Amino acid sequence: MEKSLNSNMAQSPLDWQRILDAVSDGMIITDRDFKILFCNRAFSVLSGIESANLIGKKCHDVFSSELCFSADCPLTQFPAAGQQLVFDHEPHCKNGKHAPWIVTITAFPDANGSIGGYVEKFTDASAFRRVRQALNRSHDRLRKNMGAIIQAMSTTIEKRDPYTAGHQRRVTKLCRAIATQMGFTWERIQGLRMAAAIHDLGKINIPSAILNKPGPISEHELAIIQMHPRTAYEILKDIQFPWPIAETIYQHHERLDGSGYPRQLKGDQILLEARILAIADVVESIASFRPYRPELGLKAALAEIESNKGVLYDSSVVDICTSLINRSGFDFETKVWRQYQRP
Repeated sequence: MEKSLNSNMAQSPLDWQRILDAVSDGMIITDRDFKILFCNRAFSVLSGIESANLIGKKCHDVFSSELCFSADCPLTQFPAAGQQLVFDHEPHCKNGKHAPWIVTITAFPDANGSIGGYVEKFTDASAFRRVRQALNRSHDRLRKNMGAIIQAMSTTIEKRDPYTAGHQRRVTKLCRAIATQMGFTWERIQGLRMAAAIHDLGKINIPSAILNKPGPISEHELAIIQMHPRTAYEILKDIQFPWPIAETIYQHHERLDGSGYPRQLKGDQILLEARILAIADVVESIASFRPYRPELGLKAALAEIESNKGVLYDSSVVDICTSLINRSGFDFETKVWRQYQRP
């Protein structure tokens, strides 16, 4: 049987041509200078170019791509023979055909072990693209629905606590501005934005008599109020958000020195998102009216975070927040201060 196998392996070049022509994926073989030595029938179909017009041509005579003649050309990326590269590319052929392909390139060795050339396999990616587009549309619908649910929750909280109507919206705006200045990705900003929009969700468990009390509150009442981050966490913890929304809300009253609540977390134990949310919450709360005091304004709010920078509040976040308000013209009431659009 071994003899039979060896004899089968020693077939003529014509037999190998027929075998490779039977492969459904397009294949070409080039030498180390990218001259095409072979192509199968499937590649001719994919590219729309007859094999007779391909043999002997350089790859850049066939494809029209911005990668050609550049350092980013995949064919220049192989440091050794035997390595493989897979990439998703949509090149234009010189004959005008536009073909989305998944390309697998394998370098093969010459007699000395150096790169002798390349075997390139081209898989029609049209079906993959359609599936990807469908998944993206589904993802966008889910995101919109999630945003609508978050907004409904935010509105419910503000109905419960009319004195702070608009508080979560203004905190969200400042969080988004700070995160943008800190270089957060669009995706990460969305997670922080959603956390900020419902950061006071736990207040639904606070009695109205305490929540809207116009005068001083007792230690017992304060203890009840300080449970609201934990309450929000318990409500949200089992929802599989793609961001740490529940934990961010849980931590937004923690302070760097451990004096916050409810878990007395310190320093890097506190998520960066929660540190941003904490500062935005403090600034908006001090600047705005509350039933137990008049509004104090942004000057007093900035004085609070500056005086406790590095002690209670993250220094870099304080610096950015201060710069946004003092130098960049940020305010809570302007409807459009800066455009935040998905890249």
